[in-house]
Amino acid sequence: VLGNIDSTAFSQRLGPYIFPGYGHRVRGKSGVSLCRKPDCSLCAVSPEASIAHSDCFEFVAQRCNIDDSLDYLWVVTAWRTPWRQAPNFRLEETIVKPDWSVFDGFGISSMRLLPPEILRMIHEYSATSMIWRFNAASELIRQLPVASSDHFLSIPLCAVSVWKRGDQPVIAEIAHKLPVIRLTIDSWGIQEVKRLPGNPQFRRSRTDGLVFVILDQRWLEGINAHFKFGFLRLELPKTCHGLQTWDTPTPPDLQRCRFYPANITRSTRFRTIDLRQTNGITFFFCRGEIYAVHAHTRSFPCAQTTYQRLSRRRQQSVTWVYVPFSQQDSIAALGARMSLSESTSFSTQFRMKLGGDVSVGLTSSKQAKDLLLSKSPMTIIYNIRELQPVSVIGAYPTGEEDNSLMTPFHHPFIDDPPFPNACFSLAPLESVNRISIFNNKLTGRCMGILLQYQNGAQRSLGQCRVGVDPVEDYVKPVHICFHRQSYVRSGTSVQVQETMVRGTSRREHDHDEQGWTCFEMQGELEFWFSHEETKLTVIVD
Repeated sequence: VLGNIDSTAFSQRLGPYIFPGYGHRVRGKSGVSLCRKPDCSLCAVSPEASIAHSDCFEFVAQRCNIDDSLDYLWVVTAWRTPWRQAPNFRLEETIVKPDWSVFDGFGISSMRLLPPEILRMIHEYSATSMIWRFNAASELIRQLPVASSDHFLSIPLCAVSVWKRGDQPVIAEIAHKLPVIRLTIDSWGIQEVKRLPGNPQFRRSRTDGLVFVILDQRWLEGINAHFKFGFLRLELPKTCHGLQTWDTPTPPDLQRCRFYPANITRSTRFRTIDLRQTNGITFFFCRGEIYAVHAHTRSFPCAQTTYQRLSRRRQQSVTWVYVPFSQQDSIAALGARMSLSESTSFSTQFRMKLGGDVSVGLTSSKQAKDLLLSKSPMTIIYNIRELQPVSVIGAYPTGEEDNSLMTPFHHPFIDDPPFPNACFSLAPLESVNRISIFNNKLTGRCMGILLQYQNGAQRSLGQCRVGVDPVEDYVKPVHICFHRQSYVRSGTSVQVQETMVRGTSRREHDHDEQGWTCFEMQGELEFWFSHEETKLTVIVD
């Protein structure tokens, strides 16, 4: 479905077409190109298109006069993007509204008997299935008879006093009293416009279901607000390439934050991690750069949800790097290690009060320097970009800043990587009271190791894919045992290294096959890993 030149109304219907993969452009029928590349310069000057599954479109067409509803269909789908060229925020529906007639049509009427909590869980695991797509299409049909006026209104955003989806905007000259505007965005686009007396005071609350924009009155010049059918969309001036967004309605003052690198723009997409609510962080690495970050919380204990948001191509090559936060431990400092030779290469440094220094990222640069971002307590802030790596990481000091001197972060001497795209991890073996070994459920090879120490600290090695891979636990181990193996990657002559790992609490023990090497729990364990290879070495002075 194509819009007119300014995307305020329906223009024409085309297709059906084969849907291109995310990040790709394909040429369809009649010379029409379908593009899903973010920040595409050609798309910026081409008519906007709103797409729908052909079966969903037919579902709607069979139940209403589709020709009379195409303008509404255009607005309700295209304006989910809050301004032209806005990023895909990937916001999920927070409330499931089932149309039981759809479920009856699929022969699963028993879904009516399920409590809302179970229904919501089913939706989370099958949100892209045909049932839920038809359910969303049915909801769209129900909205058609009660849709707000198709009258189109365009006014400067600075003139809007208050607005909620489905209502008409309230226009008033109150900028001098309430000079700050907060936009709330959900999966259907802009949900609310609210005036504030100033920038909101920072509170450590965040959400994955909403995105927020905080704009001072002086930044509103040239931004127009379009209203139609009870929906709102912004038109930004040509010199403005986007708006800063947050996952919290009360973001921190950027002047009090410390970032590396400090290349923040007016369209940076910020995300926050409240370390009080977090028991670990998984970083998704590819070729030495971070492509996604998952904070492990009670609500989202597994990083699989974040992994699924990566493109399919990226999923095949990312490495999971897990940093555990024990209940008995806490972060004493957060830093960044900057490469002096590679402008985009950096690592994140954690100093744990009990677990010591942990480095995530950069391993090979001999010329680097450290930057202290914050001492505890803190909120971690980073940016996300469509199909691109994280380029900004920082911290907000949510307590009194400690200005006392701090010893430099510890950086072990690292040899050259044993295989391409290798990540490095290192941890002591003394005083370990539990080993948790994460194994690939198909091959049984070791993916990662989680060490728990007598003082309550935790350290991870390799890929600890919490909630994804099966885990073998060994309590009070006295030996850790390796069995190194290799195989030839399918279709190539490349040798791939992998390792089987076991632990034991018995000093005298045997293995069922030859090739095992056993080490006492002393010294340090060096663990090189990529998305498909591992190499483990015990280092004893």
